[in-house]
Amino acid sequence: MTVSMEDFKKLDLRVGLVVKAERVKGSDRLLRLSVDFGGVRKQVLTGLAQLYPPEHFIGRHLVFITNLEPRKIRGELSEAMLLTAVESEERVVPVIPETPVKPGTPIY
Repeated sequence: MTVSMEDFKKLDLRVGLVVKAERVKGSDRLLRLSVDFGGVRKQVLTGLAQLYPPEHFIGRHLVFITNLEPRKIRGELSEAMLLTAVESEERVVPVIPETPVKPGTPIY
């Protein structure tokens, strides 16, 4: 399946700086991230708690899709999606820019 450039341009991919990370109560898998996208802060839920402690994400520049419809997961709102490379359930690796860039920098 191919995607047109017009469809690709609909995705708003941006670098975000994780300023806070914590486990979601009552879940073994969910982490709640507070992410700065250059003056706009969003809450992002990710199912990586079984692979990474919350501290792993704090201060990191990561890549997110920022214009997905917000989604409630276990009563918590997720306003963006963290991009990851997935080799297996045991090896899920967040996408990280080679060098830090300003929060909110677009990805093309």
